[in-house]
Amino acid sequence: MKKADLVALGKIVRSQGRDGQVKLRLNEKGLSRFDGATVYLRRADGFEAFAVESLTLDRNAHFLKLKGIDTLAAADALAGLDVFVTEADFRRLERDRFYEFQVIGSRVVTREGTEIGEVVGILPAGGPVLLVVRRGDKDVYVPFTEAICVKVDPEAKEILIDLPDGLLELNEI
Repeated sequence: MKKADLVALGKIVRSQGRDGQVKLRLNEKGLSRFDGATVYLRRADGFEAFAVESLTLDRNAHFLKLKGIDTLAAADALAGLDVFVTEADFRRLERDRFYEFQVIGSRVVTREGTEIGEVVGILPAGGPVLLVVRRGDKDVYVPFTEAICVKVDPEAKEILIDLPDGLLELNEI
């Protein structure tokens, strides 16, 4: 499996218990729609596939049990590794809802065809989230709302925006 075929699900934080279970810090907040039967752990020499025995949520923490990892020592050896899955392992979201991995890396373009930059992050702002768009050597923040982000095409990795006057200049203050 190549990295280009995979999506980062999260990172193994530490072992949990004696049966080989590990605590997982997910990249996608509020993920409840993961259907994967296989995960891929990134090691120095490439990716290693593991069958998933279970992925559970307990007190706001996610715990992953992998087939063949049955001891505390084996689970401890996985701490710090990144966990990847195929994009097909995520259930399709309802219309106009997106996973972060579908948005990050997208080109942001105005209706007039002016390229603003590339989405490099997502910033929760207490209301609508903000897209962190790298524009040259600076970042601009674009509210991720239907009124501004009028078309999101995750397959083409492009977001069409209706740019309000002054939005790009807000960071200049």
